[in-house]
Order: sequence, then C-alpha cells, then structure tokens
Amino acid sequence: MFARRIMAALTAMSMVVLAFFAGYAAYPLLHPSAAPALEAAPHTDIMANFWQVWELLDRDFYGAKPDAQTRVYGAIAGMVERFGDPYTYFVEPQPRALERDQLAGKFGGIGATLEQTEAGWLLHPLPDQPAARAGVMDGDLLLRVDATPITTTMTSDEVVALVRGAPGTQVTLRVARPQTNDGAIQELTFTITRAEIMTPSIEWRLLDDDPQTADIGYLRHTIFSERSAEEMRQAITALQAAGATRFIWDMRGNPGGLLDAAVAMADFWLDDGLILTEAKADGARREFTATPGQLAAAAPLVIVVDGASASAAEIVAGALRDHKRARLVGSQTFGKGSVQLIHELGDQSSLHVTNAEWLTPAGQQITGQGLTPDVLVAEGEDPLPAAIAVLSGSEEAGQ
Repeated sequence: MFARRIMAALTAMSMVVLAFFAGYAAYPLLHPSAAPALEAAPHTDIMANFWQVWELLDRDFYGAKPDAQTRVYGAIAGMVERFGDPYTYFVEPQPRALERDQLAGKFGGIGATLEQTEAGWLLHPLPDQPAARAGVMDGDLLLRVDATPITTTMTSDEVVALVRGAPGTQVTLRVARPQTNDGAIQELTFTITRAEIMTPSIEWRLLDDDPQTADIGYLRHTIFSERSAEEMRQAITALQAAGATRFIWDMRGNPGGLLDAAVAMADFWLDDGLILTEAKADGARREFTATPGQLAAAAPLVIVVDGASASAAEIVAGALRDHKRARLVGSQTFGKGSVQLIHELGDQSSLHVTNAEWLTPAGQQITGQGLTPDVLVAEGEDPLPAAIAVLSGSEEAGQ
C-alpha cells in the first residue's frame, strides 16, 4: 500500500498549542502588517480617569495586586474588546509566540506532546526526537523545567513556553516515573538539547485499499501555515507519481491561517482567473489572481468541508467552486469573510485588526452564512463515501 502519513508532531504542544485558539471558532485570515509604526499619543485629559483609577486601586485595594504589566495588558485587551469584533484582539507575548510558531510550521522543542491530567502534565515523546533519545518515556510526569516547578494549576501556554526554546539550546526536565515492579516512584533528570521540530499541516495517502479508488489521492489539511503550500506541492507531486489522477482535499476542521498560503494553494488548481477580492471600508479593492500553469492540471477534485472549515479554507473552497474546478461535499462552512492585519508590538505582543473583507470570484460575501456544499452530508456521517461518489460520477449515492 502506497501511503504516507505525516504526524502532526506538535512538540511539547500536541493539542495544547491549540488551547489558545479555543476561544475562536475560526482562525483569523492573517496579513503581516506593513504599516508604519505610530508615535505614542501624549497624555491628555481623556486619560485622566485611567490614571486616577490606577492610583485608587494601588491605594485602596485589599489583597494581592496584579503587577503593572498585567494591568496594562488587561487595559489594552479591554479597549480592543470594545470594538465589538471577535477577530480584532490583543495577544500577549507568550501566546503570540505559540501562534507565531504554529503559523510558521516549525519551532524549537524537545519532540514530546503534553497531556494534562489530574496528576499533572504527562510527557509523550515522539519517536526519534530529542526527548525520546534522551530517555524520556511515555507517561513520565513532568515535575520541573529547569528551575521552575510544574504545578497542576499551570496553563498549557505556561508549560509549553518553558519547554520550548531556540534550537541548539538545552532544557533540563525533572520527571516522575512509576516503577512497574513495586509501584515506587522514581524521579529522573534529563538535560535535552532542543531541535527544530516541523509541524506539517498536510497528511496524504493514496486510497488504494479498493481497486475502484486506487487512483484517488487523499489530502488531509489542518491549517494554512507558511509551509502549507510547499507541503501541498510535494504531496500532489508524490501522489501523481504513484498513480493518482483524482483528488479529495479534506479541510474539515481547518480554521484558516495565512492569506498568502490560501492564494498559493488555490493557484495550484487554477491556470488563470480571480481567486478572491479583498475589499476595504474606504472602497479600495485588491484582486488576487491565479498564475499560468496548474500543478494538478485538470485532475478532478472534491473538497470536503464542515462547520469548522473557515477563513482561508473558505477562500480556497469558494474560489475553486466558482471556477467550476472543484465540487464541495460535507456540511455548511463556518462563514468568516474578514481579513486581519497583524501588528507586532515592541514587547513581542501583537494586535490583530480586522481591516477588510474578502469576496469569492463570483462576488459572494460569506460572513455569517458560509458556503453550502454541492452535496450535503448529514452531521455525524462520514463524508468520504460521498466525495468518492462525486469523483465517480454518482454523487446521488452520497446525498
């Protein structure tokens, strides 16, 4: 069987890193900001109440007081929240680092996933990664990272930030390991050199378990990262070399990501034409178009979506369907049609600001409504048989 499964080796993060995004059903469609830095506005009378409240809290509050940085971040987050847009928000340095790593598709880590339990944080080393090579075993309980004790009350962001670091640097872990023979607990210390860990966004294989589907290449796509386009290029090329002539692109649960990645990946399946239009509040419009030369030529394509397919995933699905290049199978998509700029701030925090909406090539604005698949599949049912039926020309079998 020709198959290749790329494990999402989210070193020292697993599903942990996604915890920061749990409050957002759809990932912002992100542009790095090219805007010039702004000078800080001088203090004016409008800030008088702010400083008065600050001083009154300092003077009168009974109990532990948050430090100045925590107060400032809270004030910024509160101000941004007043704009009433769930995709305009402030991100503190620690979660911003996790977000940056996820979108980069790589980071410095030890090669182990983390699992939170009542006992604490358990380590699950990945094969042939630094943690496993150092001797960390599956289920080891993390007690300390360098000089910092690990407690059950620590957040995933806090633990991940301690474990990660630049490739080539070292981190020392203290772990507890049950002994199988007498039940005693052994404490061990490991000093591990961090390495660059890749976090692929594409999993692919040939559906060759059945001769009727042996020429179908299956692409499972989880997020639009900096590396997604190149991963897709490699996957399509390898699948074609193995005999794939038809494709299923599964974007269920894909919350979006980088706009540039969405445009590049849609372009693989188009020879020309509009991919999307970005429309700003002042009436300005920017068009993103396909370039000559399709990677996948005219290979039949079905895109599988669901209610968690959003943002960049909807851009690709909408563009390829509008050009009659693909058919959609699954359930209604999320419906996020806005674009965000990322402003990197001086202390490594960031401000994400909605500054445009996007339209499909046919001019559809999908905010709040999403895309309706050509072949609807009931919630809870496996959409892959319906996708295969569409590729085989008998889509009614999947309805």
